[in-house]
Amino acid sequence: MGTSTPFGGGKGKNPLLPSWLGGGGGGAAGGSAGGQSVTPAAQSAAPSPNKNRYRGGRRLMNGAAKASSSDDRSRGFAKAARSYVKTASGGSRGATARAAPDRRAAAKLASFLLSAGAQGSDIRQELRRLNLESLANRTTEEIFYALVDYICEPGGDLDEAYARAAYIDAMCEIPDGMKDRLERPDAETINFILERFIANTVTKRIENAIGNDMITLPETGLSARELQRLFQDWVSGRVKDAMASIGGVLRQDQVRAQIDMIYEEAHASFGNYDEKDDEQ
Repeated sequence: MGTSTPFGGGKGKNPLLPSWLGGGGGGAAGGSAGGQSVTPAAQSAAPSPNKNRYRGGRRLMNGAAKASSSDDRSRGFAKAARSYVKTASGGSRGATARAAPDRRAAAKLASFLLSAGAQGSDIRQELRRLNLESLANRTTEEIFYALVDYICEPGGDLDEAYARAAYIDAMCEIPDGMKDRLERPDAETINFILERFIANTVTKRIENAIGNDMITLPETGLSARELQRLFQDWVSGRVKDAMASIGGVLRQDQVRAQIDMIYEEAHASFGNYDEKDDEQ
């Protein structure tokens, strides 16, 4: 997935985020003026550190890597993702809480795209409105890559790096036939970019917790890169379903609440995998 940078997986004794971190907090342009944010994180504490909490997910991801059929591989992905959500993250609300920087970036991206695509506006007018005139004279593609510093939080730690890497990957994944619509993004373009960004953030968190550098492949198995692509595609399907659950239409006055809902619905779909098939 282009800019993905493995770090060897999450360590049970070192949770990705501290247990006291809430999920609401600020930052998204377009806020929740017309709708209450779901803020699922504030209601669910992160699980206590447990050195074994990623073990099941890693084993299941190994199983998916070695599966001989696409159906078995998809079942392996589902069980590995369910283990991450239910065992390692304390459920869909806990997993969504851990993605707080990702949710803030997604809401900011959605708000920017909706404003740029509004009647009588475009990307350059939106840049001027945000006092980002220095970007307005660049090519459209250059503008979108440069916006990583506006969309994503500036910190340098791993948790903030997920969103930045996911954003750059999403820009790389925009098809050529859609690039001429970036100047004034339409609904299809907005939904595509958000779907890719959200799916990328979710994928990276799960990969770095239970996947990267933990998979041993037989000589006849999938390459790590191919497995990564297939897992990303699988996650994207769940994110697409979650976006459809809000009616497939993002509203500027409800951006943050809708983004929170998409993340929680996606994580819930992982956690709802049939329990009799789970390893726990």
